[in-house]
Amino acid sequence: MKTMILFTVLFGTLLFQMGCTEPYQIETVDYENVLVVESTITDQVKPQIVKLSRTSSLDNTDVLTENNATVTVVGNNGDNFSFFQDNETGFYISNQSFRAQPNASYTLNIITQDGKRYTSSTVTLPPSVEMDEVYTERIVSPTDDKDGVQVLVNTQDPTGNSKYYRYEYEETYKITAPNPSRFITEITNYNLNTGTYDVELIEREPEEICYSTEISTGITQTTTTELNENRVFRFPVRYLSKLDAKIQTRYSILVKQYVQSVEAYTFYKIVKDLGSIESLLSQGQPGYVAGNMNAEANPNEKVLGFFEASSMTSKRIYFNYEDFGLGKPPYFVDCEVLLLDYNDNTTLDNDPDEREALYYYVTSKNYQVIRLAQGTIYTVVPPECGLCTSFSSNVRPDFWED
Repeated sequence: MKTMILFTVLFGTLLFQMGCTEPYQIETVDYENVLVVESTITDQVKPQIVKLSRTSSLDNTDVLTENNATVTVVGNNGDNFSFFQDNETGFYISNQSFRAQPNASYTLNIITQDGKRYTSSTVTLPPSVEMDEVYTERIVSPTDDKDGVQVLVNTQDPTGNSKYYRYEYEETYKITAPNPSRFITEITNYNLNTGTYDVELIEREPEEICYSTEISTGITQTTTTELNENRVFRFPVRYLSKLDAKIQTRYSILVKQYVQSVEAYTFYKIVKDLGSIESLLSQGQPGYVAGNMNAEANPNEKVLGFFEASSMTSKRIYFNYEDFGLGKPPYFVDCEVLLLDYNDNTTLDNDPDEREALYYYVTSKNYQVIRLAQGTIYTVVPPECGLCTSFSSNVRPDFWED
């Protein structure tokens, strides 16, 4: 998470302006190094996560993780959960799995490595609302050039207690390499003077089937406060073009629904309206938005982000492009197939030096050999086309259904 330029925004004014069409009045200020906090604890028993980072200047594109902080979540029911920093992601993860309990309030406490203390406002868990349905429809809309598949959600809370919703998703898709390679190619004994070398093809099981998972970015929210009934109906959470390679074989999406407090909903909405692109506080975020985190020693110190408790439910669905009468989408990359003859080592025939080209494509571009003919003619393809593990994983997810 990053914020490249900070702005001063009066939170109360923004609340007033949320229902207006007038643009926000934002005052630009100089860059400041500010702590960024992002955390949602849920009513699901799992390791909970707190993300800490620092804002950076406009010319710095790196994510500045806040390291070596002491992080705890404390409940008024006596719960006290400590967190450790994961070396791989930099996130802070609870030492034990836990869930936010109904009728309890929680506070996030942070002590940074320089000794500064930060505390959130107390948050409570909103009521849980089960999603009624996650489903798909073919959509053709000439007005916005859409032609593909829309994933939609229906939800209803007959009690009327839950009115604010945020959605995330995890999409997993099956990949079938169009030109699977059954060889590991090793080039040895390269002679710089003569341009000769040895090619060894080692038989292996072709890695033809892979699975990739991606997590949604951005902020997707809705509210029922202005509706006649407390019902989310046909709410779009994901659109996939008919040309999207992700639906080329088989596609699955896990939709997560978070019931939010009005404070959390308002914070996320303002961040989105100010220009969030990829995450809660992305590098495209053009403003400072007051959240519910405060510096204990200096109430005037800016702290970005929000700590919330949210009840979460999820549903997973699967579909294939044939289910909607669509044609097979193109593959992720252009799978050019090259036939290169090792014995062709000259350009005098107005043809490229194929021996040199073979060496270049295999050693520099990781092209995969899919066929050998006449002992010297190699058929090669880009790595994504012959070896799906070059950009994905051949480990089948436990949940996957064909």
